[in-house]
Amino acid sequence: MKILLVEPDYYTKYPPLGLMKLVSYHRSKGDQVKLVRGLKTDLNFNPDKIKITSLFTYAWLPVHNTIEFYHGLFPDAKIEVGGIYASIMPDRIKDSYPFVNVHVGLYEEAELYSPAYDILLDVEKWKDWDSSIIFTSRGCIRNCPFCIVPKIEGKIRSVASDVQNYIYSDHKRVILWDNNFFSLA
Repeated sequence: MKILLVEPDYYTKYPPLGLMKLVSYHRSKGDQVKLVRGLKTDLNFNPDKIKITSLFTYAWLPVHNTIEFYHGLFPDAKIEVGGIYASIMPDRIKDSYPFVNVHVGLYEEAELYSPAYDILLDVEKWKDWDSSIIFTSRGCIRNCPFCIVPKIEGKIRSVASDVQNYIYSDHKRVILWDNNFFSLA
């Protein structure tokens, strides 16, 4: 199967970790995978499935533009949208695009895989990325009404028993993305 993974062209300082894990997951299944950022017409790739990530709710418009663009370019491809905005407001996406499958929460199967940093070489914005991003835990010990973390990630739990497996030797930095780093100490 050919899978196109898309990061919309919204502002962010970090590469799409979830999509990078999906690259590893799909490669393990024997799928052909391509990662792009923004709206690209020169793909030389005809996907069977398109997976689009989303960031925060304030970046909804680039996500909607991305859905419309790739649906127009590949009308027969199945489209799935995941990520934070999709998890917080799935009905908004479904109401606007009934043909889209909305994935709410973490893609648990992909969470077990290391990110495919090599795929970033194909994306201009990320080709010089030199940091390993890791989570040692997921979830939260609290349940604040304004926060999405417990809704997406659930209760606090350790997820990286051997942190060294997630740190690439050629990377200069390690970025810890834990929401509550000291809560499991």
